[in-house]
Amino acid sequence: MNPEKMVEALHGRITKARGSAGFSITEAAEKLGFKNYQTLSSIEKGARNITANELIEMARLYGRNLDYFFEPTVIPEPIPLWRKIETRDVSKEQRLFLSFLERYSTLEKLLALKQSWKEIRSPFGRDDFTSDGFAVADKLGAHVHKILDLGSRPACNLLNVLETKSRFKILHVPLEEGVSGASIVDDTLGVGMLINAKDAPWRRSFDLAHELFHIVTWHVFSPQEVGNGTKKTRPEQYADAFAASLLLPEAHLMEALTAVSINSEIKKVDIIELAKEFGVSTEAILWRLVTLNKIKRGQVKKNLDDPAFRSLDSSIRRGLHEEFPLSQFPARYTSLACRCLMEGKISRGTFAEYLEIERSEVDDRLAEMGFAEESYEKIAVA
Repeated sequence: MNPEKMVEALHGRITKARGSAGFSITEAAEKLGFKNYQTLSSIEKGARNITANELIEMARLYGRNLDYFFEPTVIPEPIPLWRKIETRDVSKEQRLFLSFLERYSTLEKLLALKQSWKEIRSPFGRDDFTSDGFAVADKLGAHVHKILDLGSRPACNLLNVLETKSRFKILHVPLEEGVSGASIVDDTLGVGMLINAKDAPWRRSFDLAHELFHIVTWHVFSPQEVGNGTKKTRPEQYADAFAASLLLPEAHLMEALTAVSINSEIKKVDIIELAKEFGVSTEAILWRLVTLNKIKRGQVKKNLDDPAFRSLDSSIRRGLHEEFPLSQFPARYTSLACRCLMEGKISRGTFAEYLEIERSEVDDRLAEMGFAEESYEKIAVA
């Protein structure tokens, strides 16, 4: 490619990067520190040259590697499955999510690690769901629970098992109103999940299980069948049924229910205690008990519409947010970044960028992860 074509391609790539990251030209110019949007407009049109520092700042803002701006061709990006309201644009969240997956994959490549994940495929096909979808979703939940060996209280183990045993790449970020989460399966990036860090611990567990259904059935339902995340399509409904089955295994739930109920009477406080014990919402417990024919649908609505029940639920659960501290990045991701830095495969600046910290915090983060230089050298040569 001749120099003129290269410059033209660069400016076009800058424009595309801004658009796909969800920034208006005015918004981007302000965040990049330009006095007005005309400066950025001139750069995108090729009327003004861009400095190296400006390009670096753009790469950071738009969630891109510098290579993106110079590669001769750009491979189309994979598209996650989203859960959101219809009017909500998720361009910023999507670029954030994909950027995390790209960085995670880069760390694995730099350390020559196998970029593999434990593939969990549904043993049930499209025709099975057509005949009796909810029953199949329930069976699939029990099947995956057994494969992952999640134990009697799955919500307590699910995140750790998915991250460490199955090598799923899970990002927790505070999502703005209108966005619930996302999932993706990609040959290059692996399996990814985006979970709302603002949600209560029990809500996050259910979201993990819900997104897991989409991962497991990635080759069963087309994106068109799942939908754009704005409506409760059949696959979305099946995902909820799957999540309830996975997190509330019938045998263990019935055993716990028998232990708390007297004369087969299920009290409201028992529902709340069961929800706490299994790490799910009271709503999830109630609907699961409907599926298992232990209570009637009308009773669920009556409980959920009862202000006293809601107040008691909130009171009993108070403080549980603090009991379950949440890290934005998986421990494995942070550990791989530490290894890459200690082995000279990435710079301190890249390390700080990957973990979204200041450069002055790098040594503290290394120490937190047990990567003091002298101790790491001993481990590395062992």
